Amino acid sequence: MEGIEELLNKFSIEDIEKLRFFMSFVSEAKTKEMIFLETFANEYKKFIKQNRSAAYYTSVDNSFKHLLDFFKSQRLIQSIGLRETEEFISDLQTKVKPVSHTASRGGEGYRVYVRTLKAAFNKAVEWGYVKENYFLKTKLPKRQKVSPVFISSDQLSAISNQIKNEVIKNFVVFAFYTGMRLDEIINLRWKNIDIMTRIITVGDEEFITKGRNQRFIPISDEALETIHEQQRRMKAIPLGDGYVFCKSNGTKFSGDHISRSFKLACENAGVDKAIHFHSLRHSFASNLVQQGVSLYKVKELLGHASITTTEIYSHLNIDSLREAIRTLDSSREKHALDTIPKSPGLKLIIKN
Repeated sequence: MEGIEELLNKFSIEDIEKLRFFMSFVSEAKTKEMIFLETFANEYKKFIKQNRSAAYYTSVDNSFKHLLDFFKSQRLIQSIGLRETEEFISDLQTKVKPVSHTASRGGEGYRVYVRTLKAAFNKAVEWGYVKENYFLKTKLPKRQKVSPVFISSDQLSAISNQIKNEVIKNFVVFAFYTGMRLDEIINLRWKNIDIMTRIITVGDEEFITKGRNQRFIPISDEALETIHEQQRRMKAIPLGDGYVFCKSNGTKFSGDHISRSFKLACENAGVDKAIHFHSLRHSFASNLVQQGVSLYKVKELLGHASITTTEIYSHLNIDSLREAIRTLDSSREKHALDTIPKSPGLKLIIKN
């Protein structure tokens, strides 16, 4: 102790203040080195809530619930290596049931959580909490690509006839003829609809779309009819900032309520059990492609970030596939004619 006191006496007050200032940075670095998984989860969810859509925040929240349940909240984030990450994913795969809208594309629900956590741990690397994102190194089993499930306009009528709530019925029909996502329609306000130009604006300063890009959708006659019906129903409710499809008191519906109502209507109508609310978006795209609309136009209407996502509908343009087969048939016929042996003594005789 005497040696330490003698050493401290050699330092000036200014030197001690400099040392204290330096130690504050060391303490902060140590704190980051000892961060718990629950601490990171809360910080990341706060970041997502401020910068992403409510739907994505829900996905992040559910993903971390599974992660914290497996590793426990007081697990140090740096102690989760590649082996532990692979063990978590294997456990997740056995526990999480297939999600309907991903199952229609041949995927499983656990893939959604893995993809979400992969993005989260990318941010953990950026924040200096971990040196490496082991979710990037995990390889998921390849999956069979399955065509998206969709319905026809006749099936839509059968389903909508089973919906007693007229607003929800209009909501469903509107989704079928616009291809908008569930949360996009829930948050759609009257100010986003221009009746004169028949244009819907998706995304504004109050609602952030999934891809964070604003897009514009022309209003079809069928979609316009549902809009007029909503206007007639909402005479007593101020328009402008109000929601287009809402409860009698002007508040918006929850996504779960809309999804459950639609699924119940499908069951009562005897429609394929694989049909769910997201199938309405698939139906919009599928019906356009079958009518010969280009994938690039469909991409813009759906708001896909990449044409690769839209290409799941490419096989539905049956006419173009038939044209390709006809081209092959014509080529074979021409080849058959060219290979017919010609007799050198054959002469063409023309009779008067």
